Amino acid sequence: MADGALTLKLDDYTAAKIAERAKAMGLAPEVLAAMVLDARFFDYDDFTWINGDPRDDSAAHYDLNEVGRPWSEVRPDFMALIDKTFGKPE
Repeated sequence: MADGALTLKLDDYTAAKIAERAKAMGLAPEVLAAMVLDARFFDYDDFTWINGDPRDDSAAHYDLNEVGRPWSEVRPDFMALIDKTFGKPE
């Protein structure tokens, strides 16, 4: 198993659910199964984080003194972007 290969025997229900969801996502069932298992067994402590452990994220890492703009000023630009991206509502 040094190459990462592993053969699993799944019950019919689980195999069908994986196949159904994989098809909906445009993935091979094996790819989806590997993704789900990878996510399930992921452990932050198994890695060295270059910018620090992401679990330690706190407000101290951000400039909270940054001044924002009022919604009344931002809204027209935001609505124009929505209309441009998705079309005007009818």
